[in-house]
Amino acid sequence: MGSAGTVLRALEAVASAQPMGVSELARRLEISKPAAQRALLALAETGWIRRSEQQPGRWVLTVKVLDIANHLGGELGLRDLARPAMLELVRVTGEATHLSVLDGLDVVTIDEVESTEVVRIHWSIGTRGRAYATANGKALLANLPASQLSEHIPDPLEAFTENTITEVEKLHLELAEIRRRGYSVQHGELRSDVASISACICPVPDHPVASLSIFMPIQRYPADGGEQLGRLVADAAAKITAGLAGV
Repeated sequence: MGSAGTVLRALEAVASAQPMGVSELARRLEISKPAAQRALLALAETGWIRRSEQQPGRWVLTVKVLDIANHLGGELGLRDLARPAMLELVRVTGEATHLSVLDGLDVVTIDEVESTEVVRIHWSIGTRGRAYATANGKALLANLPASQLSEHIPDPLEAFTENTITEVEKLHLELAEIRRRGYSVQHGELRSDVASISACICPVPDHPVASLSIFMPIQRYPADGGEQLGRLVADAAAKITAGLAGV
């Protein structure tokens, strides 16, 4: 197989077992370490992978993979599949709806439907936030295999507000509760004026693709702790998941 084929196989290998180092890639593809190193550098130069923040000698995917997926066509694009459920959530709740993905330690907003309320918070496409301090990010973290969590959780955990979780043990307990409950909640953890509720889009177990959330000024956060809204978001995320699984 030529060098282009090797690079593509390397991309597939990193996607299946990130973070991945040179030696592991060479063994998996049955190629020399120099060939593995060249393939990784070629992928890095073109923006497909980047060095792990937690393990600098190893490599992980970037969100460029998702950008390509979203250009596969109207039936296959994640944003196209998610848009009807997002619009319906906004219609029912009046609150903004976001679609987000993990990128290293951050969660990145890749689509938004704005709130119909007069008072709203602007959170544009491309905005980043630490995954552990957002509902979007916690929904994704909760659905990752334990072996990959360290790649997306910094040490130490920075406090952005007085409500931010800064103890790793407490964060892991919350992630377990999110898995049990089916949705995550963020109440003034990244910004003191913002609350959100999110659920994961995960067509294959342990391989979360994105998360769906509703996003509101903290004054409009429901008194019941978001249980009813959580069920709405979880149902909407499940519809998108089913759509992806059926592609």
